[in-house]
Amino acid sequence: MDKYNSKTSFQEWVWSIKLKNLSTDAQTFITNYDYYSKKLDFQTTLNILLHAVYEEYPSYREMSRAFLDQRLCREIGIDSINHSNLSRCLIEIDATVLMEIFRNLVGEIQQKQPTTKRNSLQLIDSTTIPLNQHLFPWATFRSTKSGIKLHLNLCYMDENNQYPEDFTITNAKAHDRTQIEVLVNKAEATYVVDRGYFDYMLLDKMHDDGYFFVTRIKKNTLVSVLDQMEIDDYQTTDGQVISDQHVALGGGKNYLTSRFRLVTILTKGQKLLRLVTNRMDVSVQAIADMYQARWQIELFFKHLKQNLTIKKLYSQDEQGAMNQVILTLIATLLTYLIKLDLGTSATLFQLKQAFHYQRFDAAELWLKPFIPT
Repeated sequence: MDKYNSKTSFQEWVWSIKLKNLSTDAQTFITNYDYYSKKLDFQTTLNILLHAVYEEYPSYREMSRAFLDQRLCREIGIDSINHSNLSRCLIEIDATVLMEIFRNLVGEIQQKQPTTKRNSLQLIDSTTIPLNQHLFPWATFRSTKSGIKLHLNLCYMDENNQYPEDFTITNAKAHDRTQIEVLVNKAEATYVVDRGYFDYMLLDKMHDDGYFFVTRIKKNTLVSVLDQMEIDDYQTTDGQVISDQHVALGGGKNYLTSRFRLVTILTKGQKLLRLVTNRMDVSVQAIADMYQARWQIELFFKHLKQNLTIKKLYSQDEQGAMNQVILTLIATLLTYLIKLDLGTSATLFQLKQAFHYQRFDAAELWLKPFIPT
């Protein structure tokens, strides 16, 4: 633990952000940003905003008041900050620079925790962030509401290890189907999606392009059974296996897909779960487990909305709102990297709770309780 004694918890938390490793374009932006800034250079601004979203400050004014704490002043390196300056800073940051920081952090995670077809899943889903229509007219999607939608690809290794690997942000009225081809980009990975993404031609394209998938078919989906497979074990942890079939989806005047696998399970709640996949190499139980893992992305969205500042947007400007969402995801990756380095089974929320009370103390005090014994 000696390496943690020379840093505060906050310094250890943001340590993985290496601005010097950014692209030439990003470096140019940062140089220009620093040149025109009188008090807040890019690194300082980034640290303030990351601290704000992670500590769940509800407004620019609360960020400004936080500097009454001399420990924060010493940590950030400034004595005070005006809330109007913070508003300008969030808007002026180039989102492509934040995206590059996000992707660099993902790359660092992937170096430490390589993924393969067999040791990980890609969970894809979206969540809507509702907004006031009068304050956010650029995000109108219903007659009385505004909102934006976060489309996320969550890399799932196991119950203790998941992290956001990619994402897009759209107006809330955008259909999930429009974003999946942006998020599906890892050859031979297995993508787990909900029925909202279900599309015959999409599944065929994913199959032809070398991607694997698991999803639930709709009640009215036409199914042409090609082969009836023998079932070795009629029971799974989710219920009773009804059938394991090779099928083509569609028929009649509809598009007919390639040969896929359809697993039908009668759950313990007496509901039929019909899962289609092009994974022919795994057991029925594995298919059921893959789909059940999809619940983890719902828990991740809950964590974002309840434990970080993403439901309450600081800026009414579109650029500022998008930047805040990206900063929230960057904050999550920073904590996951700490979790990965420690090899702990502690949740992101548990690490965040302890950070709140010890962010200005030696990093050892924050991290030592989480080191496996």
